[in-house]
Formats: sequence, C-alpha cells, structure tokens
Amino acid sequence: MSAPLRPPHAAILYNPQRVALHRLKRAVAAAERSAGYAPSLWLQTDGNGSHGPLGEALASRPAVVIAAGGDGTVRQIGSALAGTGLPFGIIPSGTANLLARNLGIPQYDTDRAASIAFSGVERAIDIGVLEYRRDDGTSGRVDYFVMAGFGIDADMVAGSDPVMKRRFGWMAYVGPILRSLVRKTSHQTRYSLDGAQPILGQLHTLIVGNSGTVTAGLKLLPDARLDDGMFDVLAIRSMRPRDRRTFIRWLGQSQGAATIWPHVDPTTTGGALHYAQAATVSVSLDAGAMFQADGDAIGAVVHADFRVLAGAIVVRTGG
Repeated sequence: MSAPLRPPHAAILYNPQRVALHRLKRAVAAAERSAGYAPSLWLQTDGNGSHGPLGEALASRPAVVIAAGGDGTVRQIGSALAGTGLPFGIIPSGTANLLARNLGIPQYDTDRAASIAFSGVERAIDIGVLEYRRDDGTSGRVDYFVMAGFGIDADMVAGSDPVMKRRFGWMAYVGPILRSLVRKTSHQTRYSLDGAQPILGQLHTLIVGNSGTVTAGLKLLPDARLDDGMFDVLAIRSMRPRDRRTFIRWLGQSQGAATIWPHVDPTTTGGALHYAQAATVSVSLDAGAMFQADGDAIGAVVHADFRVLAGAIVVRTGG
C-alpha cells in the first residue's frame, strides 16, 4: 500500500526587523488553510537581507519560497532562486517595496499578500545582473529586479534617513529626491547599449531598469516590463534649469501615457534626455559615482556592466 501524499508546504524567510511577526503568522496560517498547504517552515534572516537560511529552506523541498521583509530581503532571496523554477512569493513589509509595487502585490494588506504568495498567478520575470568596479579597486556583482544606476535613484537611497523611513515610510525619500533635482554636479560618462558605439558626455543620472515604478507610484521608466528580456535605460544630462524642465515635462507626460511611450533620442531633447532599450549596457566613469541597486547602496563605481537573465525566476502575483 503506497504512503499517502503529503500536502505541500512553504518555506518562509522573514526579516525580524521588518515584519510584525504575530500578524504575519496569522495571515500565513489563513492562507495555508485556504490553499491546502501544510504548516510552513519558518526561517529568520540575519536582518540584512541575507539568504543564508535558503539552503535549509530548499532542503525541506518546499512548494514555494516566500520572502517577508523589505527590498533587501526580497532581492537577496529572489535572486538566489534564479534558475531553480521554484515559485517565489513576496509578503512586503519594507519602505519602498519596489518589486512588490511593480507586481501589483499589496503593500499594506498582509492577508491579501499572503494569499497571493500561496495561490497567486505564476509569472516568469527577468533578473538584472550588475557587475561593477569601485573607485578603490574592489569589485563585485549584484542581481536586482527593478533598477540600478547613479543619479536620482542613488541620491534617494543615500540621502534617506533610517529613522525617517521607519516613522514616515516612503515620504522619507521626498527630501533626497528634491535635493537631487537641484544638484548641478554631473559625471563624465561613456555608456554603450548592446555593444554599439559609446555615447560620451556629462550625466547627472543613468538608470538601467527592468521595471519602472518607484516610490509613490512614480514611473521613472514608463516603458519598462519585467518580462521582455530587455533593460530600459534613462540618461539625464544635467539638472541645470533648462535640462531639469525638459526632464520634468517628459516625466509628467509619461505618468499618464496610455500607450507605450516612444523612445526618446537625445537629438530630440537637445541632448538633455536619452531613453532607450538594450539587453546589455556598459558604463565607464572618469570618477566614481554613487550607485544603488533596488534600494541598496553599492558605493562609488567607476565601471559597470549590465546584462539580463531573461525569465530567470517564477514569481506569484495577483494576476
């Protein structure tokens, strides 16, 4: 007589500094029962988004791995699942919640997010890979889901105060964004899209992204899709008054675009703005610029290579 089939279970990796554990466990228990799952395996991260417990999670042969925490936890655990085919669920509890925001997963409804993690629609999405060299000679690699680069988004990360983030959430980013919009310094940059002739010039901002919505629903990359195998690339020459007006006008128009926004060639904006798509991007700077990836600061980078891992991970979404 064959042994009865065991019900599936989830492995939940949670950041204790980010989650309200009692509420999270209550929401998960309800989602488990509704989806016909056995009790989940609970594993605590080190509070810095580490995926150290992932090996233990995978050894338990879960039907889904769920990250409960902020962007660091989601990025670290999700990228470590690349190529496994194992579904990835997200119960967001950070400040920006970038991937959850772009997947339509509720940020302030733990019950609904848990339900999606257990029984949501599965979708294969891309992962961005950033290999970099800092100005001190050290190098590294970071995988990300939403966007990376220097300028506005890196200023937002570097300038936000942790206490303000805990107290006021995404509003803590408003001040750094406004300061970036009046910062007049720029970086001498060479960047190449898909190996083409490098584009040379001074840049205030260069963003390379898989998806484009950031804090407060702002679309920095209006054409970006998580599953098209391409990066969207935004280059902003400066934040001097004329260039800033061009950028703000374009940004305002793109928020309400009902159709795919036409790519912007620098010749059509007097060189103030360049928006394009590419599967690979290579960037060199004469001096280090502060980079970030999905809300994590990387440091002062002098060279960066970006590439896409198309359809590398299966996420559960609300449909």
